[in-house]
Amino acid sequence: MSSCDEGNPNWMSTPEFLALKHNLVFPDSVQSSPVPQRRAPIKCRRFSVDLSQMRSLRLFFNDDNCTCGQLVVASRESQYKILHFHHGGLDHLAQVLHRWHSLLHNIKLTPGSEEPNLPYRHFMVCRPEVQKSEQHPEEGKIPKITPEIFYGKVMNGKGFIEDDLFLRKGVFFGGLDKELRREVWPFLLHCYPYNSTYDEREVILQIRTRDYEEITKRRLEKMTPEQFAVFWKNVQCVIEKDVVRTDRGNPFFAGENNYNIEIMKNVLLNYAVYNPVLGYTQGMSDLLAPVLCEIKCEAEAFWCFVGLMQRAIFVCTPTDNDMDINLSYLRELIRIMLPHFYKHLEKHVDAMELLFCHRWILLCFKREFTEAVALRMWEACWANYQTDYFHLFLCLAIVAVYADDVIAQDLNTDEMLLHFSSLAMYMDGQLILRKARGLLHQFRQLVRIPCTLSGLCQRCGPGIWDSAHRPSVECTGAHDFCEYAVQ
Repeated sequence: MSSCDEGNPNWMSTPEFLALKHNLVFPDSVQSSPVPQRRAPIKCRRFSVDLSQMRSLRLFFNDDNCTCGQLVVASRESQYKILHFHHGGLDHLAQVLHRWHSLLHNIKLTPGSEEPNLPYRHFMVCRPEVQKSEQHPEEGKIPKITPEIFYGKVMNGKGFIEDDLFLRKGVFFGGLDKELRREVWPFLLHCYPYNSTYDEREVILQIRTRDYEEITKRRLEKMTPEQFAVFWKNVQCVIEKDVVRTDRGNPFFAGENNYNIEIMKNVLLNYAVYNPVLGYTQGMSDLLAPVLCEIKCEAEAFWCFVGLMQRAIFVCTPTDNDMDINLSYLRELIRIMLPHFYKHLEKHVDAMELLFCHRWILLCFKREFTEAVALRMWEACWANYQTDYFHLFLCLAIVAVYADDVIAQDLNTDEMLLHFSSLAMYMDGQLILRKARGLLHQFRQLVRIPCTLSGLCQRCGPGIWDSAHRPSVECTGAHDFCEYAVQ
C-alpha cells in the first residue's frame, strides 16, 4: 500500500514496478541478457491507518481461487478505505491478519468488559462460495448456447426455432455466446416470434421499420407548438443530457460527434412518443445502450427496447408502483428464505424499505457488475425460465452471500447502503448467478407460499410448476381482503 514520491501516477501498473518488488531491472531489449540485474530500491511512502480509530476490517475475495479482492477498512463514522489486490496478494494478507487477530483474541479481557479489548469492533474474511447442496440440480449440466449448438440443434435451415424451451434453458444455465446476441436477443425480447422463419422475420422487420418511421414523423412533424414545448421540457432536454454520458467508455459510443449517440437519442425520443404514459425516465438510456450496441439496426433496436420494457419484469416501466411491487416481493422472499437477515431488518428504522437494492432493480445490476456479467444476468432474466422474476432471486443471492457482515456488525439502514455500495463491481457475478438459480429451486420446492407471493407465480408461463409440485397459497392475514383467506 505505497505510492512513490516521484514519477508517473500510473506507476503501479507498469512491469517495472512489479519487478521492483524483487529489485529487478528489465533488459533493454529481447536480445539483452535475461539475467535480472539488481538496482537500489526507490524511496516510497506508505499508507497507514490507526486501527484504534477503525470500526471494522473486512477482506472480500472476488473469485473462487481467492486470487483477487479488496481490503475494506471502515471508520467509526462509516468512511471507507478500499484497497484492491490482485494475483494472490490478498490471500497472503488474510493469513497474516488471521494470525494477528487470533493473537489479539488471546489478550486477557479488560476488567468489566465482556469482549476482548480489540482496536476495532469487527474483523471478517469473506470467501464467497456456494455449496453443492445449495445449487440448482441442473447446475453445470446444461451447455452454453454456442453457434454450433444454435445453428445445429436450435434453429433449422428455414430459421425456425423448433424448441424455444431448449434455447431459453440453455441461456438460463449455460449462457449465450456473445456473437449470437444479434441473432438471439430479438427472440428473447419478443421482437420476433420463436416460430418465425427467415422470410417471415424479413417481412416483420419491413413492417416495423415503416411503423418506426411513422413514429418519427409524428414526433418531428405532427406536434403543435404547444405540444412540442411540453415535450421538450419534460422529455427531450432530459434525454439529450443523459445520452451524452451513457456508456461513453464503450467504443460504440465513445468520441465526439458519435452518430450512435444520435441514434440512441432518436430511439428514446420515439419511445416517449410511442408510450406517452411512461414517456422517459432516467435510467432508460442505460438499458437501451447495450441493446443498441448489439442490434445496431435503429428500427430493430427500437422494437427490442419496446419488448424489453413491456415483457421483461425487471426493467418494466421503472415507476414508483413497479418498484414497490418488486420490493414487496423481495421483502417476502427475504422473510421466508433469509430469516436471519429479515430479523436484522426488523431491528432498524426504515430498513424494510430496502434502499440498498433500489439501484440493483432500477438499473438491472449494471452498476454492480462489469458489463459482461451484467448482460449475462440480463439474458438469464430474459429467458423467463421457471420464473419471470429471476432478477429478484439475483437480489436475494447478493444478500445471502454478502449480508453476514451486515448482521455481524449490526449495521443500520445508512450503513447497509454504504456496505452494499462498496461492493459494487467487486462481487463474483458467476457465483451470484449460481446462488440465485439455487434459491429459485429452493423456492419452487416450498410446499406452501404466502398470499403475498402469489403474484410471483401468476405471471409465469405454463410449466413453472411441474405436475409433481403445486404449492398451496395461504393468507397471511395482514390485509383486509384476500382471495386465499379461509372462509
